[in-house]
Parts: sequence; C-alpha cells; structure tokens
Amino acid sequence: MKKNMPEVLYDLIPSQQTMYLMFKYTFSKQISQIPTSFSIDKDMDFDLLTKALNIEFERNDSLRLRFIKVDKEIKQYFLPEFKMSKVPCKFFRSTQQQEEFFQKDAQTPVRFDKGQNFRIIFYKNAEGHNGIYFNVSHLNMDAMGAMVFYVDLISVYKALKYGTELPAPLASYEEYIKEEFVRLQNEKKTLKHENFYREYFAKGGEPFYAGVHGPAFLEKYRKKKKNPDLRVPPAYNPLLDKCNMITGHIGPEDASKIFNFCKERKIAPESLFMLGLRTHCSAINFRTDDVFMMATCSKRATIKEKKMSGCLVQPVQVRTIIPETATFEEGLNEYTKVRTDLYRHSEYPYITARDMSRDMYNYSLIQGPACMMFSWIPVPIDLDSIGVKFDFKTYDLGRYFTPLYTICSPDPKDKGINLNYMYRIKLSQKEDIEILHENALKVIMAGIDNPQIKMKELLDMCSK
Repeated sequence: MKKNMPEVLYDLIPSQQTMYLMFKYTFSKQISQIPTSFSIDKDMDFDLLTKALNIEFERNDSLRLRFIKVDKEIKQYFLPEFKMSKVPCKFFRSTQQQEEFFQKDAQTPVRFDKGQNFRIIFYKNAEGHNGIYFNVSHLNMDAMGAMVFYVDLISVYKALKYGTELPAPLASYEEYIKEEFVRLQNEKKTLKHENFYREYFAKGGEPFYAGVHGPAFLEKYRKKKKNPDLRVPPAYNPLLDKCNMITGHIGPEDASKIFNFCKERKIAPESLFMLGLRTHCSAINFRTDDVFMMATCSKRATIKEKKMSGCLVQPVQVRTIIPETATFEEGLNEYTKVRTDLYRHSEYPYITARDMSRDMYNYSLIQGPACMMFSWIPVPIDLDSIGVKFDFKTYDLGRYFTPLYTICSPDPKDKGINLNYMYRIKLSQKEDIEILHENALKVIMAGIDNPQIKMKELLDMCSK
C-alpha cells in the first residue's frame, strides 16, 4: 500500500469508464473534458463569490473527487475538504479577446491523471457581464452536472449576499457511486439488459454509416477493400480527430413552435432534433432508411438525481429504420419508442453494449456505424429560482472521437435554440454542416406544420 493512500477507494462506474476510455485511447487528451461558461448581466463581488465557491466545494462532492492509479488500475476517492484561497480573475476588453482566451483553455487538457480536475476563472468584460468559466474533467461531472454546479453556486452566492438561508443540499455523488455498484450486481437485471441489446443489435441486420459528409468516405473504403457491400468505414480513426466547431441558431419564433409542439405531444426535444438531422443524413446517403446515431442519456430521472452533480451520463446507440412511406409523425413516434427502450436499459454499461455490437459485426476498433453523437442540454431559459438572466456557452475541444458531435440547448439570451456542431475536418467541410443545419430545421418545421407529411417529401426537400 502506498504511503498516504486514501482509506476509501472506489472503482470507476460505467459512466466514468466510458470517459476514461476516451481519455486513454486518444492522442488528444482534451476530448474528455467539459469547458463551459456562465455569465450574468449584473455586477458580482468576486471575493464573496470565492466564499460561495468554497461552500460549494463542501456541498458538491464531485468537486472533491480525485483519481489515483493503484497497481496500474485507475481508482477514485473523495477529499474530506477542499478550498481555494484565491480564484484567477480576468477582465476582457472585447468579446474577441474573451473568446480567444477561453477557446485556448478549452483545448488545453485538464489532466485529472496528474492531479488537476478542473480550472475555474472568474471574469468581467467590457459589456458589463460577470461570469464563471469552468473547464472540468468528464470523470468528475457531465454537462448536466456542470449546470447543477453553476445554478447551485449562484444560489449560494445570492444567499450570502442577501443574508438568506442556503439552498437545499445537493444529493451526494459518492452515495450514487455506491448505489451504482449495487445495481450492477443484480444478475437478473443484467441478463435482461443483455438480452435486450443482443436482440436490438441483431434486428434489421448490420447497420449503415450515413455520414453527414455523404457517401464518399464509405465508397473510398469499399474500393480499398474491394468490397462494394461494406456498410461501415473506419470513421473513428483517432488520426482523424481534429475538429472545428460552428454554431447554428434557431430564432425565438421557431424555437417557441418547437417547444410548444413538444409540450403538446409530451415528447422530448431530442427526438424531434434527431429526426430532423437523420432525415438529411438519409437524403445524402442513397436515401437509406437506416440511420444510426449515438445520443447521451443523462440518467437523471429522479428528483434526487436532478439535484446531483457528478458524471452520470452514458451514450446510447440510437438506430432507426424509417421508410419513405412513413409520415413525419410515425418517424417521430419511432424515435421516441427507440429512445425510451434504450433509456429503460441505460443501467447496462455502454462499453459492454458497444463491444457486443462490434463482436456481432466484426468491427475493428476504428469502425462504428454512428454518424454523430447528439446531446441535448436542457439549459433553463429563465432561472426564476435564483433571479438572474444569464448566458451559457460551450467551447470547441479542437478534437473529438466521433465524426460529429452536435450539442443542442436553449439559448437563454433570446429564448432561441443553439446547435453547436463539432465536426472532424478531415471528413466534413463547413458547408456540409451548414447544409445539415439548414435541412434539419426545414424538416422539423415542415413536420410541425403538417405531422402527416411523408418522409419522401421531406427527403425530396433535403435533396434540392
């Protein structure tokens, strides 16, 4: 046993194992971190905010989570306490200066394996905004965990400023880790999950890679291997991981229609956006009816989990086969059904499920049928509970392990919606992503206006 070894050590839970795998098998260590910023249009006392941050370290145990290697295996433990006497503060003279600074930091690895789990910067800018920049290891928390952190920190700051009671305590991530290991020991449930995935991957035969860049990459691979029937190229090659990011915006009028449509039909926005995106991918890839994506499942179903930071998220593999004869509504129902089925089995480790599909279709480590990763971050448009108007931003990692990572979230500035597209530049061009965004929005709005419109008409619309 090493000297000063923590008394209580935990293995990584499946959500963290996925993030660690991304970190371990890449040349670009920044792909397993989450750089974001949260700003408000009010002045903030940074000394008081530092005091609030130190209280947050007590309340939010995922910020006290640390990692260590024991016999070449990664383990984790919780510090009993942690404080920062001083937080770096920056003043930016322009938006450009601010963006350049944070973008550079976003692409600088957070080395949790070397004792750095996050970087925090308080900042002010010439427009009068005050904010918090937070770049955190994905093993400590996911994007929803970062939102929990921001909201709770501002709530603590307000309580200190106005002399009111602190907000209700956050749920413990350490307790969640313990509970997760208990769930994983349930052999009956594990077998049920395994049987579901085995049937899910086998149904419909081998999936098809419908890249946002069109079929040229697949055709090149077919020619190289002298096999015109190949369906999945090596789009996950780490040598292709260099990325750029562009943002597509949906204005408040269309966003309002989208949110109202989802509310009336009691569906999640994820299904609507994924249907729009997959329709374009289908249109430019031989009009295939078989499109495969990955989506993040936040695994925050209970009130307790929604009041918890930490890393709970897992990818799920969303495959939909939607014929041209189907209506938009039928396509949407199919997405909702598939996602619901997958979420019911989200306790099953993603890595185990992924390896099952690889073994079934004999894929190499750099092959995968998913044309993109999709994340919906339900950023609240109005934080009435803490009484502020705010802006929330994500940043380009510069590298990523999937051909495209689409991060979709409400825009609190104008009540619109932002879609951040992080795309591999050796596979896709900027124009490919711009057309993807334009066509996805066309499909979504056409489907909202007429849910009975046929997929054929929508595919024709994308092909013009």
